Amino acid sequence: SPPASRERWLRRVTFDLTGLPPSQAELDAFLADDSRGAFERVVDRLLDSPRFGERMAVPWLDLARYADSFGYQADVDSRTWPYRDWVIEALNRNLPFDRFLTEQLAGDLLPDATRRQKLATAFNRLHRMTNEGGSIAEEFRQEGVADRVHTLGTAFLGLTMECARCHDHKYDPISMEDYYSMASFFNSIDEFGMIMGGSGRGEILPQPTLLLPTPEQERELDRHREAAEAAERNLQDYISGADKAFTEWLAGEPGFAEADLVARIDFEKGDDGRIVNSINPEQVVKLAGNKLGAGRTGSALVADGDSLTRLPDYGLKHADQPFSISLWLKPGEPYPRAVIFSNTSSFDHPFSGYELLLKEGHLHWNLARELPGCGASVSTAGTLPVGQWTHITVTNDGSRRAAGLRIYLNGEEADTVVQSDNLTRDYRVGKGLTLGARGRDFGIKDGVIDEVVVHRRAITPLEARALHEGRTPTLATAARLELSDYFFSAIDPRGRELRDQLAVARAAYRDVENGVPEIVTMRETEEPRPTFILERGDYKSPGRPVKRRTPDWLPPFPEGEPLNRLGFARWLTRPDHPLTARVTINRVWQEIFGRGLVATADNFGLQGAQPTHPDLLDWLARDFVDHGWDLKRSIKQMVLSSTYRQDSRADEALRERDPDNELLARGPARRLTAEMLRDSALAHGGLLVEEVGGPPVYPYQAPGSMWKALNNFLPEYKQDKGDGLYRRSLYTFWRRTTTPPNMMVLDATTREACTVQRQSTNTP
Repeated sequence: SPPASRERWLRRVTFDLTGLPPSQAELDAFLADDSRGAFERVVDRLLDSPRFGERMAVPWLDLARYADSFGYQADVDSRTWPYRDWVIEALNRNLPFDRFLTEQLAGDLLPDATRRQKLATAFNRLHRMTNEGGSIAEEFRQEGVADRVHTLGTAFLGLTMECARCHDHKYDPISMEDYYSMASFFNSIDEFGMIMGGSGRGEILPQPTLLLPTPEQERELDRHREAAEAAERNLQDYISGADKAFTEWLAGEPGFAEADLVARIDFEKGDDGRIVNSINPEQVVKLAGNKLGAGRTGSALVADGDSLTRLPDYGLKHADQPFSISLWLKPGEPYPRAVIFSNTSSFDHPFSGYELLLKEGHLHWNLARELPGCGASVSTAGTLPVGQWTHITVTNDGSRRAAGLRIYLNGEEADTVVQSDNLTRDYRVGKGLTLGARGRDFGIKDGVIDEVVVHRRAITPLEARALHEGRTPTLATAARLELSDYFFSAIDPRGRELRDQLAVARAAYRDVENGVPEIVTMRETEEPRPTFILERGDYKSPGRPVKRRTPDWLPPFPEGEPLNRLGFARWLTRPDHPLTARVTINRVWQEIFGRGLVATADNFGLQGAQPTHPDLLDWLARDFVDHGWDLKRSIKQMVLSSTYRQDSRADEALRERDPDNELLARGPARRLTAEMLRDSALAHGGLLVEEVGGPPVYPYQAPGSMWKALNNFLPEYKQDKGDGLYRRSLYTFWRRTTTPPNMMVLDATTREACTVQRQSTNTP
């Protein structure tokens, strides 16, 4: 075809590079510029525009299955928009594509990884997740791992990897072993597999996560962290140097005092028939389905395994608040898992708060935002006898570290094993302490609890032994070290004052931290999680184990690279890798010309389309790699080519011979995407607000709440006012189960899975 008119070329290239129409001023300036290089200057201007990153981010967000909620039943908010902004910024600064890919697959594993590089790994966590009661965590964890494999297969290899999840691929050389060996690279993060139930709309995100403080929050966190560390040093320095105060106390015939005691419940009914907290008789204990039976002395709580006997929270709402809980326990059976007590906000796995569990005889003392990704947890090395009374005391010193957790059995500190030590953020407790069970969990059926005692302090070994013995200790016979611990913790005014100062400093840090947003990311476990071939893809049918490796029919794994996601990303971007650059360039060509050189952009396998111009695809891919994976350079080549600048009009004979323009005998003509149609209308109307990035917005929606009508678990749609109504469409809140209506009607994808080729809309 002859060249398109200058007006049509400018309109075409402006939409293709910015997603918006040219302004009248831009059109006038271009038509008036008949000098050499006028076309190139337009392209350079468009590539340098912040609109470029916004335009190219949209197909990438389709590929990355980006949404602002997790999907499934409750469709909980995911708060992942910082990742969307990372993509826009990376595209605008023309981050080399090999780095663009590497940071998203493995930014957390780069040497001295920055927060931005770790943020990029949210790419791997944008799959759907559920918090529906009755769901099985391991099943959905495996679904997440599988989604990562399917996405990398589609996005970077152009292969239908999902076909090999249940059996060897029927057409391409992908075996089940290839599939699960690649899955093993993405199987080793501390994730539970589900979203926390009962935690509000995404208030607690599934671990692991990354905190994203603003610069001001960063400064405040540093200031309060230093203050807390200084307060901790002051306390330790004082204790180390205050031997005189301790000696004087010893010489004065010291007595024993129960400091910071807030509850003592012996389950004996008073004259009025009530069971009360003897420290505060206004606090009444309601058995709520559990019964009273024979206790160690008198009556005790006999648990039915389902009913919750609820106590107050005693003001213990945060992980940095020291406290202790003591009780007598007689297990009714060797429970695989049973809740002794808890104060957690959620009623389904995973749980946030604190809990004491009995698992196959071992006590597990847990503080958790969400286990395993964010918690401090220890368990006893030994087991408890069934059918016998054991006195248990558990303490938390407020440090949010596993080293600050203690378990005492019959007055003696027990040997413990650290299960988790990464409580990087405060937990969220429920309405109070519950005994014997927890909603939708296993309780201590036929177990008996007696003499519950709560302190708002981490009590000392001397006090733990006194609670076990049931009598005031004789201080004259106690060991000096135990007496010292007790004195500075419970008696000494200056020691207690310094502890209060430490508590205030920790609370100040926590208050700032609680306002810091976070995002789901990747964080590798210390040891790789075992990966198995799942028979027929069933999480319940693990077969033989597999090791991390890449398919042997592709280039070998690079020598000297770590056998992890970082090494995998560098394998993908090897200069001689036959797929990554070709698949990427083909997708770019599709964005510019409307159809890829391989029409099936998601399938370069035997069932995919043959390339119409294989030599051209090879040359473009090789040139892309040889010039540093420079995306803007490759796009510039395409839009300045005579092929792109052709007129899109053609006579009837040519259209009949080549309806899809496979021969590239005319210029590209394609329908605008949903985002381009809406943004074009806003731009032509003078309404478009050109602010880059930020939280999602809620523009006009048809009357009535589409969200609520489609899913009663969703909140009402609250429409924005002012600028939020007129932002670019990629900033619209994208609810995964209900695609924004003004995008849905124009055939945008649902983003439930990786999509590299949108359906062309007929709606306009």
